[in-house]
Amino acid sequence: MLKNWEEAGDAIDSGLKVPGEEQNKDLTKLHKLLEGHVRKARLARQKRERARAERVSRVKKVWKHCSSTGIQLGRVPLVSTVTDDVDDDVNEEDEWGESRWHDHHPHTGRLPEQSGGEWSWPCMFVYPSHKQSDFVPTFAESEMIALRMAEMFPEVDNDGGDDEETEMPWDYNNEFRCSKLALYFEVHCTEGEGNIIHPDFVSRLKDQGATMRFYEASRALKGDEGPEMTEVARCAERRRLHKQRKDWKKKHGSLWAKPDQCPVVRIHPAMTLKDVLVDKRM
Repeated sequence: MLKNWEEAGDAIDSGLKVPGEEQNKDLTKLHKLLEGHVRKARLARQKRERARAERVSRVKKVWKHCSSTGIQLGRVPLVSTVTDDVDDDVNEEDEWGESRWHDHHPHTGRLPEQSGGEWSWPCMFVYPSHKQSDFVPTFAESEMIALRMAEMFPEVDNDGGDDEETEMPWDYNNEFRCSKLALYFEVHCTEGEGNIIHPDFVSRLKDQGATMRFYEASRALKGDEGPEMTEVARCAERRRLHKQRKDWKKKHGSLWAKPDQCPVVRIHPAMTLKDVLVDKRM
């Protein structure tokens, strides 16, 4: 059963408007029978349209803020394969990762928020040595990096000496203390003339439209818009990934011919998040 109540309601309304069919018993009966379902479906559509209008407004504000401050936005692939079959260019772990992408990229599809004139960003801290990460949903632009690190990795009580354990269960050497940590950000190359970005790397969002499409696709893939829109978004992302792979292989021969790792820049603890975001190398 399709349960396309709104379309059914529109068809019945159109039928009743036909001259001579105003009192059609079958249409009138259907109208009364489906009236509740049709009303709920129309209200649900109106709610979705209002929500989308609000999201568009938020993306416009974010883009305006980034444009005025020099902050560059980027995107990552939202799928790892181009078909339902196992891809020769990826391994089985990537196939598993596609179905769970939102668990590995919780920042994707989230927008920075503005409150009281202050912008806060979702941030990801990655610890490659331990294959761990932390996700901070709201990190204020004016917040000093050192203060956030002290909150995340507090100094331990020295009464127990160097053997005192930190709070992280995965920190088996008890190394993750604020005073012992160094923080870096990656330098991402942006597209230039003849410069193709590898599908696994970050590519720049060049305009407001691209930003909106990326945000909507990430929401759809998480299931926020229902299974049909999830499949539509997946197909669109796979088409984009296929083109990226095709362009890269045409120029470099293979997806395994990856560029060197992105260089990193060490962050001074006294810097604020905004100092990092506006850095031209970011």
